[in-house]
Amino acid sequence: MTLAHHLKSAWYLRQLTRPELKGMFEPSPSDKWVAIDCEMTGLNPKKDHLLSIAAIHINGSNIQSGQGLHLICRPPVMPTKETIVIHGLRPIDVENGLNYEQMLERLLPFIDNRPIVGYCPQLDMGFLNKISKSYMGTALPNPIIDIRDLYNRYSGNRTQGISHQAQQLSSIATQLQLPELAAHDAYNDALMTAMVFLHLR
Repeated sequence: MTLAHHLKSAWYLRQLTRPELKGMFEPSPSDKWVAIDCEMTGLNPKKDHLLSIAAIHINGSNIQSGQGLHLICRPPVMPTKETIVIHGLRPIDVENGLNYEQMLERLLPFIDNRPIVGYCPQLDMGFLNKISKSYMGTALPNPIIDIRDLYNRYSGNRTQGISHQAQQLSSIATQLQLPELAAHDAYNDALMTAMVFLHLR
């Protein structure tokens, strides 16, 4: 843990309102991670809503794909026709989902103090941190790893000059000769993220 991350975690810990989650603020393990992916009604955390989230443990060189989480949430506003064509989640699919508090009760202990691995995870964290602050008084303290950064280093391009299309998760998986799963499904995307991470790290 870097000094900056230690200070950040200490500050978050002082804001924590749920002491049962204090384990999240312990130093991260060196050989354990959690790959996550979210599906939302849009890209703006201020007006859009979380619909589903998947989380899969990575232990050493093993992906625990059969023991992950795939949680469907009931948003305060139902998805529209325009967004259903992207994520495939209809009102009937989410109306009986977990509310955000129920979702976090399951998700946060599963994440624990593991570094979070994602494809463009800053976007997912924008949604998660918004509801986490209401739930436990603070944002998630976990280190964040963006597989796009790993891929840029792997490809020898440290200037972020790779085209947006080439940086799509499915395109990265293809370049690495990894199996491509159906896109815009949170569990499939989390699993592909985990596979890319292990290949690149």
